[in-house]
Amino acid sequence: MIIKVAMPVEQNALSPHFGHAEKFMFFDIEDGKILATEITPTPEHMEGSFPEWIKSNKANVVIVSGIGPKAVEILEAAGITVITNVVPENPRKIVEDFINNKLDTSYADVCDHEHHHEHHHNH
Repeated sequence: MIIKVAMPVEQNALSPHFGHAEKFMFFDIEDGKILATEITPTPEHMEGSFPEWIKSNKANVVIVSGIGPKAVEILEAAGITVITNVVPENPRKIVEDFINNKLDTSYADVCDHEHHHEHHHNH
């Protein structure tokens, strides 16, 4: 059976925020081997648009760092496994770690959609 993994990416690494990604990588995996990879631009971001789009791309698993609870709910309701808090690094390495059950899910910057930016200016 082929497993299709979807992963939001930016600058050749897993994107820290699911809903902010400009593209996704899709990996087809069978018998512990990566058969194919594909990079696809994301649709316009509206509530529920990414999960629906991922579903239409026939992914079984989504690997993310930060993701909102609504998106998780939609994906899981569609029977898609969501793996969160994955440390952002090279997507291929992440998928190889996924295949070998060695994923690092210690990423603490969980996306709660309340972004606080502090700016300090020294004059």
